[in-house]
Amino acid sequence: MADDNISARLVEIEAMLDRSRRRFDEGAKLVEEAHKGIAELHQQLLGAPPSGAQDDGDEVASRLLSTLRASGGEMPATLCGGRLAVDQVQRLIRIDGHPIAITEMEYRVLELLAFARNNVVTRTMLLKHLYRRADDQPQPKIIDVFISKLRKKLRLASNGAEFIETIPQRGWILRDITPANAAA
Repeated sequence: MADDNISARLVEIEAMLDRSRRRFDEGAKLVEEAHKGIAELHQQLLGAPPSGAQDDGDEVASRLLSTLRASGGEMPATLCGGRLAVDQVQRLIRIDGHPIAITEMEYRVLELLAFARNNVVTRTMLLKHLYRRADDQPQPKIIDVFISKLRKKLRLASNGAEFIETIPQRGWILRDITPANAAA
């Protein structure tokens, strides 16, 4: 009798757990939909990627690259204009036509910034672009290191021009610097 009672109780507990899991999943879906709705409103109001929840940041990087690649039909071999050129074919960075030595990770950071030129790129977007596997995610501060090294190399090669602008609490923007702007 005790074994039957225990078995019945276990079945009852498993059923309660299943109901709880379904409710939790439904709640998580509602929260995710709310985050997406807020992100879309934010995008419409500000015209820039949202700086909000990290849940939507993973998708934003992928969507940004997909949209930018798809919008022009075929992506140009060289991104940017003015003094800075990101050559996608040769995977080179050039300032005033002269190549700059940068690491692969620095190139990939600059590549995403160039794709989103004059739009904010968040830390989460850069992490997603650099580290595609979830188990391969380093500390988020590594992005600051890449940005710092890139700024230093770009500044050195361009006689002090600042191409990467920090937007506090949001991310970074790659600004076009034309030769006329650099002389001013």
